[in-house]
This record gives sequence, structure tokens and C-alpha cells, in this order.
Amino acid sequence: MVPPNPEPVPCTGTGRDTAAPVPVATLTSQDLAEATEDAAHEEGRSDNVCKRFLRWVLSFAVCIPDFPLMAYWVPGLGMYSEAYFVFAIGNLKPIFKALYPECWVTFQTCSPNLSDSINYSQISGIIAGQLIIGFLADRLGRRAGSILTASIMLLFGILITASSGSNSGNLFIMFTVVQALFGVGLGGEFPVASASANERAEQTKHLQNKRGETVVLVFSMQGWGNLFNTMIILACMAGFGQYAPPYSPYALEVTWRLSYALGLPPLLFIFYYRVFRLRESTVWRQKRESLKLMGRDAQWTPRKTRLLLRHYWHRLVGTSLSWFVWDFAYYGNKLFQSTFIEVIHPGAGLLAVLEWTLLNSGVALVGLYCAAFTIDKTWMGRKRMQAMGFWWMCVLFLACAGAYHKLLEPANLPVFQFLYYFSSFWGQFGPNATTWLLPAETIPTEARSMCHGIAAAVGKVGALLAGVVFSLVDDRSKFWISGVCSAAGVLLTFLLVPNLTGLDLKEGDKRWLAIVDGKADEYTGPAIAAKHLSLLERTVYRHQARYVSPLMEMVQAPGGEKAAGGPPGMA
Repeated sequence: MVPPNPEPVPCTGTGRDTAAPVPVATLTSQDLAEATEDAAHEEGRSDNVCKRFLRWVLSFAVCIPDFPLMAYWVPGLGMYSEAYFVFAIGNLKPIFKALYPECWVTFQTCSPNLSDSINYSQISGIIAGQLIIGFLADRLGRRAGSILTASIMLLFGILITASSGSNSGNLFIMFTVVQALFGVGLGGEFPVASASANERAEQTKHLQNKRGETVVLVFSMQGWGNLFNTMIILACMAGFGQYAPPYSPYALEVTWRLSYALGLPPLLFIFYYRVFRLRESTVWRQKRESLKLMGRDAQWTPRKTRLLLRHYWHRLVGTSLSWFVWDFAYYGNKLFQSTFIEVIHPGAGLLAVLEWTLLNSGVALVGLYCAAFTIDKTWMGRKRMQAMGFWWMCVLFLACAGAYHKLLEPANLPVFQFLYYFSSFWGQFGPNATTWLLPAETIPTEARSMCHGIAAAVGKVGALLAGVVFSLVDDRSKFWISGVCSAAGVLLTFLLVPNLTGLDLKEGDKRWLAIVDGKADEYTGPAIAAKHLSLLERTVYRHQARYVSPLMEMVQAPGGEKAAGGPPGMA
């Protein structure tokens, strides 16, 4: 157990103060954690992982003040609503086809473009929200961004539920437009929630060593949103006795409207909480205040944009493209989930499709909690988890594609089912968790929300492209494409994604301050240690050459000379 942080070593923005020897008493918990990493690794290996996982799950029932209610569940309600409404379309498609065949099957009142545009319009709105609100949250604050997203989602969530028209064509015109506007609020939730969760972990004592776990547990509410949406639709169908055709039009309409209506109470609570109870991020506020006290410009300028792109372009590209290939495979699967389930469960009715969808959601949720449990472990970390998840997805999707016709034989359908659902597990216990976490960790506080929004928007472009491509290819090709995207994710992760497990986010801010001051080469802190850099940063830019470890500092005499008796070559 690492003791609480003592007073940190004074820093001028260039890493550590090397004007005098650093006494042992002033080492931070970050330094101590690095020194004892191997011992902790061995200790973790000696304990039973299953027992520790069980204790971790049971800890959610322990009555710690404001935990986990205020740490994970309330901050994650926005992601719960995001998943609830986004994945509702995929869950409701079979119902829309049965209730409005003239719009979804025969296209008498709707053009095929209109029915297809429902998916695209929402994702387009999400992209706009990620870029716009992500930028505003860095300028106006996390609280203002959170209130803005909640307001948009509540207003247009009500209008989605109340969508109407003189015929089904007009109904879905309104439905499509409102979905796009609702998507703006959904998109803003991505950068705001991730940046806020990272900063909340930094400012909360009992969460400081659990930053990855905290952020992923906030994000795991997305899994609950998907699960509850499926459960509610399933319960409505069963409650109306809609087990098999012919289906009651009244029952189907009540089902889809009620499923959206039951997503509104969490939005109402989010709006109330953020307006009347939510406080500004301490990390964001202190950063702004410190810049003003030092006489620096707290506003974002074109010069800062150039510096950000010059020094962080590879991290932004790595996190963005990783998110792109993940969303291409993931949303392509979710948007066409009912099609996939019909392939591996031929002849399944509406209720059966929803039951198998519910199973898929449950498997995915387990994957998210496995990710939260292991992401801060030294033997796992962000980068290894993302690469591992992409790798298994690649193997499983390519196996489905390669043996597609063989797997469709009745005797082999259970194997097909296992491969498909197992891929969902590894998607969550991998890139779905890490792509949401990494963009907020790899960028300094001053641009954190904006860059997370950019990475998320690039990801949603992948989702948008998947909706187009998957509608043009056969079912087997969908598996081939998903496998290739997953393989690309493995390569991107190894080349461009750094592993920031155990790194204090304040070190990233110190490095950025040195860059802004024109002293990038003078920063020697842990943010440029080899273990926290990507392969590109280590081999091309060689930032680690400037890194001065705590041990090296301790043996340095005033003026940067070696202390008497110090090991040779340590200066």
C-alpha cells in the first residue's frame, strides 16, 4: 500500500527541481509506486484472482459515504442514457418492421433512404455534439458542458417519445430529425463524462490509485443502459402476450413508445442533479486559476493548437484511429444485431431475438466489469488490454467468416453462438473500455475534453461508415470486415498508443506547461519515461532519453554533478 502523497517537490514547469538533492522524504507516491512495481506485481500474482475479483464486486455493497453512488453511478447516468437511446434503434428495428411494413418493408410511405437515415442521423448528431460540446467544456468548464448535454437530451428525448405524423412516413421524418438533435446531447456526454471522471479520480483521495477503474466504472453504465433497454422491450412484449405472429399493432406501438418513455426519468434526474448539485471540476478550476496567477493566458490560442498538434499528434491519431476501427466493428454489429442474431438463430421470432439480444448485453456487461477490475493492475494496463481485446475479436470474427457456411449447419450453431457472444465479451474487456479512457489521459487538462471529443467523433465516423458498408455487403462479409478492423486495431495500439497506467495526470500538465513555455527539452519527469510512451515516441522521438528517474536525482549533487561515491554514469 503506497502512503498518502507527501508535499510534492517544487516544480518550475520543467519536470523536477534539480538545483538540490531530492531527499527521500519528498518522494511522491508516484515515485514510490514505480520503485515497488515489481514487488506489487509478484504479490498480485500470488493471490487468487477470482477471490480478489469477488471481494471487489462485494465492495460495492459496503457503506462508504458517497461510494459507489456518487463515484460511479450518478456520474455514469449520462452514459446509461446514451446507450439506452442509441441501442434502442437496433432493438426496435424488428418491431418497426412488423408494425410499419409499409415504411420498413414495402417502402410505400417511406423511401429506403429514410428508414436507413435513422441510424445515420443520430450518429451525425453525436459527431457534432462531440466536437462542439467537447470544445466548449474546455473553455466554459465541465459543469457547463454537463448541463448543456443534459438539457439537450431531456428536451429531445421527450420529442422522440412523442414522435407522430399523418402517416408512418411523416412519423419517421419527425423521428429522424429529433434523433439527430438528440444525438448532439449524446455526443457531448462522451468528452464531458470522460474528462470529469478522470479529474474526479485525481482530486478524490480514495480514488487516486484507481483512475482507470473509476473511469471504466462510470463508462460501464453504458452496458446497463443497453441491458435495461432490452429488458424493458422484452418485458413489454411478454406483458402484451406478443410471443409469435400475428402481432397486435397497438401492443407494438405501446412497446416502442413506452421503451423510450422509461428512458426519460434518468434524464430528468441528470438535469436536476447537474443544475442544482453538480460542482465544477476541481482539477479544471485549479488549472485555470494557476494559469492566471502565473500571468499566463488561460484562453485557447492558435499557438497552443500548433503546439498541441506538434507534440501530441501521434497520440491523437492513435486514440482516434483505434476508436474508429472499434466503432466500425462494434456499431456495425449493434446496428445489424438483429440480422446477426437471425443468422445464428434461424427462425427466431421477435421475442426470441430480444432474448438473445439480452444475453449478448449481459455478456458485454461482464466484460466491462472485468475491464474495470484489471485496468489499473501493473500486469494488465490500458495498452495491453486494448491490444488483447482487439486480438481476440480479430480471431473470433475471422473464425466466424472463414467457417461461415460450416457454422450455419444446425449441428454447429451452438459453436457459432459461442463465437459471436464471446467476441462481445472481448470487445468490452478491451477496446470499448480503453478507447473511452485513453483520449482523456493522453492529453493535458487544458485540451482534454476537446481532444476526447475529436477522438470520439473520428470513432463515430467509423460507426457511420459501418452503417453504409454493412448495408451493402452480405452477412459473411460483415464478419470478414469486422475481423480486419480488429487486426488494424492491434497494429495501431502497438505503434501509437502509450500506456499511462500509474502515471499521475499532473505530470502530463507539467510537461504541457514546459512545452507552452518553449522549454519542452527541459522537462525530465515521469511523463516521458519509456514505459509511458508509445512505440513511435520511443523509437522516433526518443523522449525517454531526457527522463531523470528519482534514483538518478537522489545521487546528483548541487549543480547537476554526481554525489561522492555515486554510481558511474548516473549524471
